[in-house]
This record gives sequence, C-alpha cells and structure tokens, in this order.
Amino acid sequence: IELSSILCDHISTLNPEEPGNIGNNTKLRVLVISHSAIQPTYHRKFEIVSKRDDVQLRVLVPDTWVENDQVLRFSGRQVDQNLVFYPGRIAFPGYGSRFFFTKGIIRHFREFRPNIIHLEEEPWSLCALQTVMLRRLFCPRSKLIFRTSLSIPAKLKLNSLVSIIERLTFRESDYAFILSQRAGEILTQKGYRKGRGISPNGVDTQIFRQMDVSDLRRELGINKNEFVIGYVGRLMRMKGLSTLLEAFSLLIQHPASSIQHPELRLLMVGSGDYKEEMLSFASRLDIRDKMILIDAVPAEDVPKYVNCMDVLVLPSITTPGWVEFFGRVLVEAMVCNVPVIGSNSGEIPNVIGDAGLVFQEGDSEDLRGKLNAIIRDLPLRRSLVKKGFERANSLFTWESIARDTYETYQFLVSGG
Repeated sequence: IELSSILCDHISTLNPEEPGNIGNNTKLRVLVISHSAIQPTYHRKFEIVSKRDDVQLRVLVPDTWVENDQVLRFSGRQVDQNLVFYPGRIAFPGYGSRFFFTKGIIRHFREFRPNIIHLEEEPWSLCALQTVMLRRLFCPRSKLIFRTSLSIPAKLKLNSLVSIIERLTFRESDYAFILSQRAGEILTQKGYRKGRGISPNGVDTQIFRQMDVSDLRRELGINKNEFVIGYVGRLMRMKGLSTLLEAFSLLIQHPASSIQHPELRLLMVGSGDYKEEMLSFASRLDIRDKMILIDAVPAEDVPKYVNCMDVLVLPSITTPGWVEFFGRVLVEAMVCNVPVIGSNSGEIPNVIGDAGLVFQEGDSEDLRGKLNAIIRDLPLRRSLVKKGFERANSLFTWESIARDTYETYQFLVSGG
C-alpha cells in the first residue's frame, strides 16, 4: 500500500490536466461513492443538493448489496442533468469494510474528473483505499471527504492493514463527515486533525410520514383497541431484544391497576441470526401468541409498519465491540408521529433528546415502567409525539443535511 502511494505521488506529477478550483461559469463536479445509496430512502439528500444550479453529481453505488438478509439490486437512473446514479460491480456485497468496486469505477475518476470526491465509507475500508489510489492517479487536486460513524474505537481483523489504510486516507483527505460528536472524538484519538462536521443519518419525509394503515393493521390481525409496541431492525442479541420481551411479559403479567389497561401486541419487523433463540425465549415467557413477527421488508415499506405502532422501542445493549451508533429508526418513527423509547446505549439518548423516553439498557423493569407511562398517560404520549415530530424535522431531515453538505462543498472548493 505504501509503495503504491509513492507510485501514485509520482504519476500525479505527470498528469497536467487537473480539476482545480472551479470558475464562475463552471459547475462543481461531485463524485459520491456510497453503498447506502443503493436504497431509495438515501437518495433525497443528493436530489436536494443537485437542485442547486452550480452543482453536478454522480452517485456511484454497488449494483448488488446485502442488507438485513435481503439482496438489494440497483439499476442506474438519471434524476436530471445534475444528478445521475451509476451502479458498479463489487466484491463482498454486504461487508462495509471489505467491499470494493471490480468494474465501473475508473471512468468516473478519469472522465468526470470531479472537483470533490465524497466517500460515504469508513476511512479504513478497502473502498477507501481504492478511492484514494484512483484519486491520486487521475485527479489528485480533487478535494476528498470521507464519512465515519464510529461510536467506539473499532476492533477489526487485520489491524495492521486497516491501520495503514486509515492513515493513508487521513493523509489524503481534506474533510470528514462524522455521524456524531463521539465519532469526532474517536477521530481525534486516532490522530485526525483536519476539518470535520456532524452529518447525521437523515430521514426522507416524503416516504416516512403519518399515514392511514387501518387495512394493514387488519391484515396483521391487530384489533382496533389493541396497543401495539413495536420494534424495527436487525434481530441480533446486541439489539437488546431479550430486554424488550421481558418488559412486554411484565406488562402483561402486571397490568396497571388504577385504570383500564388495553390489550397489548408486540410487532417486530426484521431478520437476523437471533430470530430462533428470540422466539424460543418468547415461548418460555408465554408471550409468543401476542407477537407479530414480520421478516425484513424493503426500506420504502417500513413506514407502513411503523404507522401500525403506538410506540416504537429501540432497546440496544452495549457490548465490548459494539454500541448503537445512531438509531435512525427512532427518527423515522418521530416523523410518523409515533412516540419512541430507547435505551441509553451509545447515541440513542442524543438522538431522542427530550422527545422520547430513555431507559437503562438491559433493565427490563425500567423499560416496563417507561412503556406503562406512555400507555397510561395520554397527555404525555401526545407531548412526545409533538416534540418528536418537531425534533426530527429540525435536525434530521435530508433537507437540513443537504444544506450543510452543499455548504461544505463550497467551503472546500473556495480554499477552506
């Protein structure tokens, strides 16, 4: 890797045609590389940025990706003359740190000659290494942005290799988009001293919104008077699903005595390797007949299931090698006018703020109490719905994130 870097340093000096600072009459050319953008719910940010008259974007995505046991496929499309999505063949679909493009990437560096390369991947990934090398070969004066979502220092295999890739990316980059303040602190610990800005996961309010799902509720067998506690995400042990099941069981065993307690249902949407063990645990708790389990659905169908819920819970548990780094489903529920409860793992409390309830991770009794409060206290529920909707729309919409992204582009090409 180091020898290749030296070679690229030499080659770049032989290439006289470089995309330097743009002139007044030239559009800013931005090449985005993002595996997340294979999903339509991630397109909105780039669509908004491309509405600016002075920007032209190419978004390079994998042609195939694996997410939550689903095989996603992308076909290229042109939104308008300022925004085109291009699929490329990759190796290791579904592995964020390992994947790299095997076909369909070089021409975007050589022909498009971007002013900015916006890499929405971790700085130690093989895709980052590939991006750095192609930049040095074809457009070394382009500005390079990478993105990181770390909330704890990563413990990865082949540490010496990823450390080299990371140092190389740090050296070559001009700016970092960080998912959270904690991610920025970790970057500093690792020696990154360049510019950075918080760029959270956004929500597409054209897709995620309050909607009438009475037909779907009937299809799922949910009665009109039932109160639905929901979860959306991967079925994995670290997601704290055993805590949710225990809290749900406690609610059924000890309903509130002071007022009428509604019938309860637990709606869970997702797939993962914890599924069978989870169902076995639910049977031992004698709550299996109260559960509705739906396998992972396409991202654009998630809003329908979220709208079936009266409260959404994200009960994640911190482990030595993992912590909840954001919890986008919380924001998606907020814009659907569904109140949220989350554990205090990682960034969850910072995402929720005062717009939801937070419980001690792993504490099923604490979660039971928070659920009971939302079930029994209608004014509290309405207040959280209002606060959640306002918080999500002010901080986490693609509109606000797109504005910050565009301003960062302008800052970099103007010499910032």
